[in-house]
Amino acid sequence: MTRALLLPALLFLGPGCWSEEDVDQTCDSLCTLLVQECGYGAFPSRDSCTQGCLFSQEQGADVAAQLECIEEADGCDTFALAECEHAYSE
Repeated sequence: MTRALLLPALLFLGPGCWSEEDVDQTCDSLCTLLVQECGYGAFPSRDSCTQGCLFSQEQGADVAAQLECIEEADGCDTFALAECEHAYSE
């Protein structure tokens, strides 16, 4: 449980700079869902989510599949969100 919640936080604190131009639609949609709709506690802000999403993509994560999984999950259930992240991250 703790690992499942810490892993997304650690991935999303990874190094790297990004700009609004770098944000693709998938990361934008994912962060809207996680931060604004679900209030997912692993992200203190939308910016941290976006930075983490871009970093995860660079590392080979299938962000599109993760977004689809989260959209199909039962509401904003924390365990379902963590399962989706675990299933589609590198």
